[in-house]
Amino acid sequence: MRIKQLSSLEKRRIFLVLLTILLLFIGIVGKLFWIQIATSESYSSRGVNLVKNSVVQRQRALVLESGRGEILDRDLKPMTGKMIKALVAFPINSDYQGEPQQVNQLARILRTNTDHWLAFSRDLKEPQVWRTAEGGKPVVLSDQQEEQINALGLPFLKVVKMEDRYPSGMTARQLIGFIGQNPDRVMSIYGADLEKGKVALTSKIGGAGLEKTFDLWLRGIGETSISYFTDAGKRPLAGLDARMIAPDNTFYPVKLVTTLDLSVQQRIEVLMDKLNIREGAAVVQEVAQGDIVAMASRPNFDQTEVDLASNNWSNYALKATAPGSIFKTIVAAAALDKGIVDPKETFNCEGALGKYGFTCWRRDGHGPLTLEQGFAQSCNIVFARVMQRLTPAELESYAHKLGVLDEVGWTGKTDSEQMLRQLDTEENGQLFGAHTPHNDEGVLMQTAIGQRDVRMTPLQASNMIVTLLHGGKAYSPRVVQEIRYQTDRVMEKFPVQLLDSEAGRVSAATSHTLINWMREVVTDGTGQGLKDAQWKLAGKSGTAQIETGKQEKVNQWFIGYGPVDSPKYAVSVVIKNMDPTESNKAIPLFKGIMDILASDSSGR
Repeated sequence: MRIKQLSSLEKRRIFLVLLTILLLFIGIVGKLFWIQIATSESYSSRGVNLVKNSVVQRQRALVLESGRGEILDRDLKPMTGKMIKALVAFPINSDYQGEPQQVNQLARILRTNTDHWLAFSRDLKEPQVWRTAEGGKPVVLSDQQEEQINALGLPFLKVVKMEDRYPSGMTARQLIGFIGQNPDRVMSIYGADLEKGKVALTSKIGGAGLEKTFDLWLRGIGETSISYFTDAGKRPLAGLDARMIAPDNTFYPVKLVTTLDLSVQQRIEVLMDKLNIREGAAVVQEVAQGDIVAMASRPNFDQTEVDLASNNWSNYALKATAPGSIFKTIVAAAALDKGIVDPKETFNCEGALGKYGFTCWRRDGHGPLTLEQGFAQSCNIVFARVMQRLTPAELESYAHKLGVLDEVGWTGKTDSEQMLRQLDTEENGQLFGAHTPHNDEGVLMQTAIGQRDVRMTPLQASNMIVTLLHGGKAYSPRVVQEIRYQTDRVMEKFPVQLLDSEAGRVSAATSHTLINWMREVVTDGTGQGLKDAQWKLAGKSGTAQIETGKQEKVNQWFIGYGPVDSPKYAVSVVIKNMDPTESNKAIPLFKGIMDILASDSSGR
């Protein structure tokens, strides 16, 4: 057989083909090295983490802890993130799901029936937590149940410690807020982290409350998950079946240390529910520097199933609403500071003004009253007459001085130069509507008694009391005092700060006078229902008529302080949209809160 000799040209062609193949091979190997070794955690311009994504593809994982920071009260008691023991079931071949006897025994341990368990465990596509039938909360297991389940030796079950971010019975829900998915907000706020693969469009971020305003710190650095590895036949891999994956960082998650008192907060919310308050809010501030001790809102809501179309997740303590006669405090402050009323001067109340259809709440009238007496009896006619001597600009100036038109919550730069507003969706107050004539006498009289367009938040109302107790010096109330690393080293501090107004301050003399007048409201006026409280109390009542279609409704208010001799707390309460025929709940709520504070103070 003859073998054909290759020409030099053919040899050259073969050499070039082989060289091309070799270069391609080297290029592919180099590319694979670059992807798998050099840039495995930041591949492409979008920073895709290939290690993380490859793990996701071959494991079946369940997040046990979000890695999100804790929210604590002032005594470092946790308000979120309770750790519980729960049962996790992993997808597995049915041959490994246990004998009938084991399944029956498991059902008894879980206090359920076999059919219910089998309906849950068969054909699992993803790892699942055993949950309650009502509400879908993880079933909390005892130590004994854990031992009994472990003794069964079922390979696809594991009792784990997991975070219940929003446990049943949790308080301050509207203030704390909630987390949820919001792709648009992730893109606008965390675009850089999204590019680096540190956050996904589906990541849960703060949606409201402290969860939202402090999201930058609370987000943490990664989740803790449990992964379950199986072979192609969904059979557990010996020695590699269940593994915990967690961030290795002793500094995270952080701790958000609030100014709240968890015990006081809990008891206030129990009281609100006992009084059947359907819609309203309560705020407690320390007089010393204005810190928020408690902030409660009703109706309540489930943070795991938020209906954004509903208002139950809104924090009514930060929402402006008609204040009624508590606004007379501002009118009285302006009249006293301006010196437009003689202390001995009397105004005659016959129950009606005689024009504009303006009347007093007491139809037969109060008779002759000084401004001081008119304040205690909350007489509308007295304040209408006083308003005739004030200009709209003067009234607005004093509303600013007492902080009822402005956002008052702590705002400023953090240690890391981040601009921060601690309270989420806090509203401004309002004196006049956009198209309301300011100089109309009838409008001004309605404004003077906290009606017409006047709006105020419960926080502004309680902070006004704090301001008067400090002789006109206003504080900007904090709800978070510091952020700590997990090691308890301080990461950020939020110092006490004053609330300065361009309008200036109410004088110390006027502030002192009004504080004393508030005592008369309780001893001789509209707040006499507080006489039997544990502390001697002082304050101002208010009832505002509001328009809700054809049906008349009212807001019931009471604001004040206690104890009278050595004020420790300022409190404001509002019960919204009440039927005018319903009994007053503002005074019982205010009294109950003050009694809680009195008992708490005596126990410390």
